[in-house]
Amino acid sequence: MNLLRLVLRNLSRQPRRAILTMLTFAVATFIFNVLVSIPASIDMILKHTSETLRLYSYNADGRYLGLPARDCAQVEKLPGVVACMPMTNLRATYQNQHEIIQTFAVDADRALAIYPDYGFQPAVIDRFIHERTGAMVGKLLMRNHRWKVGDTITLRGDSNRLDIRFKIVSQIPSDNYPSFFMFHRDYLVEAEKAIGIPEEKHPAAILVTRVTDERNVSSVTREIDSAFHNSDFETATMTESEAVSGLLSSVGDIRSIVYGLFAVILLTVFLIAANSMSMTVRDRVHDVAVLRSLGFGPMYVAAMLLGECAVVAAVGGIVGSAIAIWQFGSGTTLGAVLSYAGFLAMTPGAALTAFFIAVTVGIASASAPVIGALRAPPAEALRKII
Repeated sequence: MNLLRLVLRNLSRQPRRAILTMLTFAVATFIFNVLVSIPASIDMILKHTSETLRLYSYNADGRYLGLPARDCAQVEKLPGVVACMPMTNLRATYQNQHEIIQTFAVDADRALAIYPDYGFQPAVIDRFIHERTGAMVGKLLMRNHRWKVGDTITLRGDSNRLDIRFKIVSQIPSDNYPSFFMFHRDYLVEAEKAIGIPEEKHPAAILVTRVTDERNVSSVTREIDSAFHNSDFETATMTESEAVSGLLSSVGDIRSIVYGLFAVILLTVFLIAANSMSMTVRDRVHDVAVLRSLGFGPMYVAAMLLGECAVVAAVGGIVGSAIAIWQFGSGTTLGAVLSYAGFLAMTPGAALTAFFIAVTVGIASASAPVIGALRAPPAEALRKII
C-alpha cells in the first residue's frame, strides 16, 4: 500500500506528462482492439458461412456480369437441390449519396427454403411474400438508420433515376449478414421497366442454391457447372464460405495488413512510452539515490519506477478498451470495405488482450531506463545536475 501511494504521489508531480502518456496508451489500446477484432470477426463470418448448405453460382466470365434468373429452373431439377433463387443486387443510397446501401432483390417465396438457418418465422415470411413493397433488413442497418419494423423508406438507385419505396416487414434475426437488405425481385423488375430498363439488362448477380445435406455439396457444385458448360452463360459455383472468402481476399491480405499496422503502432507506442519513462527516471535520479542510501533495495526502487509506467499504461488501457467496447461492443459494419459481408464485433476477450498488451508495453518500455538508473552508485547520482 505504501508503495502504491508513493507511485501515485510521484505521478502527481508531473501531471501533464502522465496524462499525455495515458492518452497515448488509450488511443493505442483503442486501435489495438479494432485491429485484433478484424481477423476475429472475419473468422466468425467464415465459420458461420461454412456451416450452411448454400452454393453461390456466378458468371464464369466475370463475377459481376450476372446470370439469367431463368437458369434457376434448370438448377432445381438437379438431384440433391432443395431450391434455387436468383439474387439481383442494387447499389442504392438513402438520404444522400454518401449513405450507400447494398440491397438484394430475391424471390420472396423461396426465402424460407434458402435461408432456414436465419430463424425466420413462417408468419414473417408470409407477410414478406404478400407485401409487394416489403423488405427484410439486417440488425445493423436497422440500428444505424434508426429504422423500425413498419417504417416506409425510399431508396434511390441507378444514379438517382430510380426511386423505390419499401415497407420494412421484419428485422433479419441472423448475425451472418447484419447489413443485409432483401426485397422482392419482381418489384425491382417492375420499377426498372418503368424507367426503361428491361430485365435482361439487369440480370441476377448470383444464383443461390441450397442442397439437401453436406454430402451433396460437391456433387451439386459439379452438376450445376456441367449443366451450363458451353452455354452462353457458363457458371462458376462455390460454397457460400468460398464466396465470402473471395470477397474478403478481393481487398488484399487483410491479416497481413492488420498485423503490419499492429506492429507499427506497437513500436510507436513503445518508443513514446520509453521516451516518457526516460524523462521520468531522469527526474527521479536524486530520489533513487536517496532511497538507496536509506537502505531501500534495488527491487523496491525498481518496483516504484516500473509501477509508475504500469499505472499509466493500465489507466490508458482501461480507457481505450472501454471506448472500444462502447463504440463496437454491439457490432458495426465494415461496409465501406467489404459491402454486406463486413461485420466487426468487439468482444471482452479482445479488450482484455489489448489491455494486457498495453501494460506489458508500458513495463517493457520502462525497463531499460530503470536498469540504467539502478546501476548508478548513489554517491554519483546525488552529484548529477538534473
